[in-house]
Amino acid sequence: MAEPISPQQIEQIQRLAERLAFGTITLTFQNGKLIQIEKSEKIRINK
Repeated sequence: MAEPISPQQIEQIQRLAERLAFGTITLTFQNGKLIQIEKSEKIRINK
């Protein structure tokens, strides 16, 4: 059985997380395999 997340994909997710101050990273799987990585970033505005 193939790995659901490869080492290269884990590195890519880690790089996204390191640059993300506020937001989410969503992983989409199909048949047990990672098929999409989605990043949504929020920008906080100080009052």
